[in-house]
Amino acid sequence: MRVHSMIADLLVAAAVTNPSMAFADVQKISFCHAALVELASFDKHLKDIRASKRYEPEQINTLIANQRKYGPDFMTSQIFIQEEQSGSGRFDLMMFHGLWGATKYRSVAEWDCLHEDFPIAYFVGFRVREIRGDGSIVVTREKDIVNVISLKALDPKLDKHTKVRIFKDDKVLCQDIGEGCEPGIFYERD
Repeated sequence: MRVHSMIADLLVAAAVTNPSMAFADVQKISFCHAALVELASFDKHLKDIRASKRYEPEQINTLIANQRKYGPDFMTSQIFIQEEQSGSGRFDLMMFHGLWGATKYRSVAEWDCLHEDFPIAYFVGFRVREIRGDGSIVVTREKDIVNVISLKALDPKLDKHTKVRIFKDDKVLCQDIGEGCEPGIFYERD
C-alpha cells in the first residue's frame, strides 16, 4: 500500500474520532515514511556515535546533558528537520538521533518522498494525526512510532511559524517547527 493511499484512511479515522472536525479544516498530509522503532539504550547510542567519529565532542556533551536533564523520554521525543535531500545529511540525522542504531526498526510504509518534497520533518515518538486549517501539525505521543512528513506544501521555506500541537489537549510542543521545540524534545534542523 502506498503511503498516499493511507492519507484518506487517516482523514477518515480523524473524522470518526472527532466528528466535529470538518474535512475542510484538515489539509492533506504528505507522508514520506512510517516505521515502528525500538531505540537502543542511551549508553549504546553514545558508544555508536563516539565510534563513528563524525560528531564534535561538544555535540555529544550537549546530548548527554540534555538526556540527564530531561530524562529517558528525551530520546523518544524527537522532531527534526531535513531541509534538502542529501544521503550524507540523512545518514548524519539518522545516526545522531539514534534511528540508525535502533534495536528494532520496521518500516510500515516505504520511503515515498522525492527531491521536490523537501523540507521534511521526522517525528520520533509521535504519530502525525492531522494538519489543521491554521497550518498546525497535530500529533499524539507514541514512543515506538516514526513518522516522516513533507513540509513542502505546508511551510516550504520554514518561515510560516508552523506549530506542533498535541491532539485533543492542544498543548504546543513547537511554537515554530522551523525554529525549535520545547526543551524536553530532541530537536534539530539540518
